Amino acid sequence: MLKLIAGAAATAASLVLAPSALADPDPHIPDANAGWCPGGDFRERISGGSRYCLGIEYPDGTFYSQGRGHSTAPFGPGYWMNTIHCSHWTDSKTVWWTEGNGSCGGGPGQIDR
Repeated sequence: MLKLIAGAAATAASLVLAPSALADPDPHIPDANAGWCPGGDFRERISGGSRYCLGIEYPDGTFYSQGRGHSTAPFGPGYWMNTIHCSHWTDSKTVWWTEGNGSCGGGPGQIDR
């Protein structure tokens, strides 16, 4: 009986002290489907009112953005695109993809989910 109690205590301790399998997400990389937009949920007032989920900015001002797409059906629901782009601000009003010219911390210009 003592061995059983000791075994149960060791198992419980290993579960409590084990590192989490889910690490904190990178605040630079947004995931709109999970509600993770640490740089904000931005809605443009021009160009049709596009919507973006933003990661926090890097020191050079670039950031990752995930855009929201529109359904092809007239009243269909929108959806978050699977591609995240390295972006920058233009006139502090519009999110523009860097098209390979930006840095985003030296990361890729595009991340596919």
